[in-house]
Amino acid sequence: YRIIDFCLSNCVNSGITTIYVLAQYNPRSLIEHIGMGKPWDLDRKTGGIYIMQPSHHGRVAEWYGGTAEALFQNIEIIGDSDADLVLVLSGDQVYRIDYRSMVKEFSKSSSPVTVACREALPGHEQRLGMVDIDDAGMIRDLLEKPEVSSYRHASLGIYLFDREFLLDSLNRDTVDIVFDLLKPAIRRGEVSSFMFRDYWEDIGSIDTYYRASMKLLDGTGFITEKGYPLFTRESGFPPTRISGGSDIRGSIIADGCSIYGNVKESIIFTGVTVERGAEVSKSIIFQSTSIREGAGVYRSIIDKEVQIGEGGSVGKPVKGGGTGITLVGKRVSIAPSASVKPGSMIEPKTPFERGI
Repeated sequence: YRIIDFCLSNCVNSGITTIYVLAQYNPRSLIEHIGMGKPWDLDRKTGGIYIMQPSHHGRVAEWYGGTAEALFQNIEIIGDSDADLVLVLSGDQVYRIDYRSMVKEFSKSSSPVTVACREALPGHEQRLGMVDIDDAGMIRDLLEKPEVSSYRHASLGIYLFDREFLLDSLNRDTVDIVFDLLKPAIRRGEVSSFMFRDYWEDIGSIDTYYRASMKLLDGTGFITEKGYPLFTRESGFPPTRISGGSDIRGSIIADGCSIYGNVKESIIFTGVTVERGAEVSKSIIFQSTSIREGAGVYRSIIDKEVQIGEGGSVGKPVKGGGTGITLVGKRVSIAPSASVKPGSMIEPKTPFERGI
């Protein structure tokens, strides 16, 4: 799955079928994945899904400078809508929710803004916005990624706005949702909380992405639930071929793979080839990557269409070497017998011919 599949599936399962994706930088892969929205039943005459990139509106075109600025650049869409509420979501989170339960809580409150919150695990304060919630469920304070905090709850980056309130709050000076919209509203006593108690993970960093992915292998991570399907674009690949001489343990393997070597505690995307004598351990291998005979990949994240030559080694522990997660970018070609030390990062499309 792509990360955006979780947001889109949650929306569709909640009956939300008018969705705007505010894309930035290089959205080509995102556009190819979403297409017309057919996998989510969003290819429709009324509503549907739209990918919005930064536009100039008669001025010089600029990247979205922040979350609130992204909304302001698309304020005409919000203003032309006949919806009463606007749901604003982050695209780098993994969770399952029926947003109608949040709307129900919103309707009980006189507040124009509701923020989804949950109890934070100790030590996670620096990753999240920590909130102080009173007995009536109103948010009294929000600290964005503090070093330490005595607050027990965290904001999940899931916001429900009254449309008119949002239109009145957005202007050319609003840049960030937290600092320019939420904090002033909190000071005015206008932000309520919605307590979320299901699985949720922010995977906006390499470490959290890797950890959340590895949790899938032992069943403690995101698990699909009957009645709340997770939709994605079909791969179009044939079934995976697993050789009798291979050894696969505790792994997830997608369609279209050819597995002749050993795969242990790893996630293998579509169209990956693992040749005889090759080994993949505690790694995430993206689609259409080839791991040639005798090569090894250990505790690494390998992007799309990478070639790892015969006898090559990526992330293999060495005495006195690094211990971090090894990253190999898209379409990198690693020469036969070359060695990439643990914790290294190779930029996309780099021909790698020596050890680092």
